[in-house]
Amino acid sequence: MGYSSDGFPEEKNEKWSFEKVREFVRRKTRRRIDDYYDLVPKPGTQFCIHLTIRSIQTATVFGSILGPVTSLLMQKTEKNELINSMVIGGMNGALVGAALGPVLSLAMCKNMNKMKKLEKLVKNNFDSSQLWQDHIAIASAAIGYMSHGQVGLVVGLDLSLIFALVTRNW
Repeated sequence: MGYSSDGFPEEKNEKWSFEKVREFVRRKTRRRIDDYYDLVPKPGTQFCIHLTIRSIQTATVFGSILGPVTSLLMQKTEKNELINSMVIGGMNGALVGAALGPVLSLAMCKNMNKMKKLEKLVKNNFDSSQLWQDHIAIASAAIGYMSHGQVGLVVGLDLSLIFALVTRNW
C-alpha cells in the first residue's frame, strides 16, 4: 500500500476524491424545487394565502368596474351615485373573493402531498417578489381603509393588483 503526496494512504485519498466528486455532482444536479424547501416551510398554507389575496384583488377590480357600469345602465349619472356604486361593487367583489379563495385553494390542493404543493408553487413561479406583492396588497388595503374608509380599501386593492400586473406577468 503506497502513500500519496499529502501523506494519506492511497485508499483514503481515493475515498476523499470520491466524496468531493459526489458533492460536486449533487450541487450541479440540484433541482429548482430544492431551493424552495427553506423558503416555504408550509407550502399549502402559503398557496392558500396567496390564492385568497389574488382572488380578493381580482374580484375587487371586477366589482369596482361592474358597479358603475350597472349604475350607468340604470341611468344614474350623478358623481356620488357612481362613486357609491364603485365602492359597493368593489366591497361585494372583495367579499366574494374572500369566500372563493380558500375554496379554490382547497379544491386545487385537496389530494396533494407536500412535494406536489411545492412543485405547484415552483410551477407558478412563486418567489419572494410574489410574497412582497401579497404584503403590498394587504398594506395598501389597510392604509386605504384607515385613511378613507371603504373607498380607500377598494382603491388600495385595485392599485395593488395593477402594481402586481405591471411588475410581473401574472
